[in-house]
Amino acid sequence: MVPSAFLSVQSELAGKHILITGTTGFLGKVVLEKLLRKVPDVYQISLFARSNAQYSSAKERVRNEVLSSSVFNLMKQEMGDMFDEFIESKVSVVEGELTQPGLGMSATDFQALANDIDLVINCAASVNFRESLDTAIRINTLSVEHLVELINAGNGVPMVQVSTCYVNGHNTGDIDEQIYPPKSADIKSFEDGSFHVRPMIQRYLAECQKINISSSSKQEAEKAKIRLGVKEARKNGWNDTYTFTKWMGEQLLIQQLKGSGLTIVRPSIIESTVCDPVAGWLEGIKVADALIFAFARGRLSFFPGDDNGIIDVIPADLVANSIILSAAEQLANPSNYRIYQCCSGRDNPIQLREFIDLVMDESHQNYRNYPKLFHRKPSARFRTVSSFTFQSFMRGLQVAAFCRGVFQPKLRQKLTEKVSVSRELAKIYAFYTAPQYRFDNSQLKQLWRRFSIEDQNDYTVSAKSFEWKEYIGNIHINGLHTYVLEERAA
Repeated sequence: MVPSAFLSVQSELAGKHILITGTTGFLGKVVLEKLLRKVPDVYQISLFARSNAQYSSAKERVRNEVLSSSVFNLMKQEMGDMFDEFIESKVSVVEGELTQPGLGMSATDFQALANDIDLVINCAASVNFRESLDTAIRINTLSVEHLVELINAGNGVPMVQVSTCYVNGHNTGDIDEQIYPPKSADIKSFEDGSFHVRPMIQRYLAECQKINISSSSKQEAEKAKIRLGVKEARKNGWNDTYTFTKWMGEQLLIQQLKGSGLTIVRPSIIESTVCDPVAGWLEGIKVADALIFAFARGRLSFFPGDDNGIIDVIPADLVANSIILSAAEQLANPSNYRIYQCCSGRDNPIQLREFIDLVMDESHQNYRNYPKLFHRKPSARFRTVSSFTFQSFMRGLQVAAFCRGVFQPKLRQKLTEKVSVSRELAKIYAFYTAPQYRFDNSQLKQLWRRFSIEDQNDYTVSAKSFEWKEYIGNIHINGLHTYVLEERAA
């Protein structure tokens, strides 16, 4: 018997109907798998999805992009022939469109869903750092209002919103689990601590519409709206369009869910699972992987960064655990809003130089184990330099490519590609490799302690639970090779 002082995932989620968005993405799959495997008494999990160019219905898309994923291999091994029957009894697909009022559903279906659900977990997002500004606003900001519309149409159920630690933008130093003012912008705030973002949203959408009208082609318009997004994000105190629009989404949720429970879970850089359901499970090329992959293919050997900065990477299963604990807490004790940061920089900090050295050691010693990643042994070690030095190197490589190209066209092509790849990656990721902040997760750890010992073991949230050498060398690079490159080639 669990003491009454402790919360219980099983007790709170059993018999509940949970709506999850974003399960066609990486993190959403990890959350879904763990809920199904660890909370088999959940009544139903509805997956909100839409059709796409490849699949004519949301149900077909979920079947092929979600339920056929290798993340479910452990469940399939444990359940055998019962897996399909179990999924059929627990999982349903809701077809709609997050960016449309009423979620793009008929009024009848919308109301029926609103009346039946007990909890919303929103994992959906455009994680493209250089998304067209109007697209990013529709997906990362305004779509939350359509979920609020669903909640308000029913029983005012709680919601867990997946955001990112980087909504804190260019604020520096120790970053607590709260709302910080924009670093560069003077935006009116409300009594609840949130900021008045609606005029900004309306202005940006109007500017994007002007671009659409004045541009000679759709491609030209998209490029202009991408540039606008980056310019406005940096002017207001964020690195990129993704983090800026996710911050605006947080503000709208806090303002509109005053009558319902809301928890915002902010992960840092999400990478492969550390152990659950299997060590190293990964889908797609994430932030750190883009640099690892470019290095492995000889397209990147130096990058702007601060060797002494604390790079904040967190395994996906720890993030999924944080989401599930947050959901159980909101069902047990609804609150106006809570913010939890799932990160490693406070519990198990690692400097950028140490992180790179661990990647380099594994790359040079065991490259033969990863033939899809390394075509040959790396010929150099990866270096970080100042932004000024990086730009000087880029100009030098450009000159070298031009001069040698007369007699060595292949070398010119190689150097030109290296400059192009390095500069493009630097535009997107240099902010994350020169960190001037350290995220705190004290409130998340307090949440974890409010659960039973069994739940604490099943739903670890602290980065103290793993060791970096083991994670980077034996787990992550192997997972990148196995679950991304090998599965992609299969």
